[in-house]
Amino acid sequence: MLSRTVVKRGKAHNMSERMFFWLAVISSTAGQAISSSLQFNAQMTFFASRVDPVIGGSYMTLLNTAANLGGTWPSSFIMLLVGWFTEEKECHFEKQTKTDICTGRNRDPYFALQIGSSLLGLLWVGLFQNRVEHLAKLPDDSWRTHLLDDDENQNSDGDVESPRQNVTKRFAKHE
Repeated sequence: MLSRTVVKRGKAHNMSERMFFWLAVISSTAGQAISSSLQFNAQMTFFASRVDPVIGGSYMTLLNTAANLGGTWPSSFIMLLVGWFTEEKECHFEKQTKTDICTGRNRDPYFALQIGSSLLGLLWVGLFQNRVEHLAKLPDDSWRTHLLDDDENQNSDGDVESPRQNVTKRFAKHE
């Protein structure tokens, strides 16, 4: 319906069609921005719950970098596929009849790639859903590095020290 409103083959658009078009564009842009923000917040919350206090921000940066790479390369790959699968008519101007002669057909691979990518996503969810759910259910301790797991966590008074205090003492011993 939106494409019919946008393309009228040279006819003038009335005010209601223009309003519908811009309302659709603004709504879809706002919906995408909201969805993207919600996904980012959920992702950061998950990463924050899995960060190992011993290495702190480095681990969160690593997780965020992996997520960013995982989210950016598919768009480059899809653009490559669009270029490969796009077919345009071959046209040439015939001087005798003063007309354009076009052979072949225009083929836009957008819908085929969209359907293929959606099916691939459904297949991925079907194949890896159990593994992802298993990883999500792991306790926080499973995501830790356990670098400081030894009996040196108690000081001479028998009090348990925080991991940060223990790391500071270890570095001080080696200086």
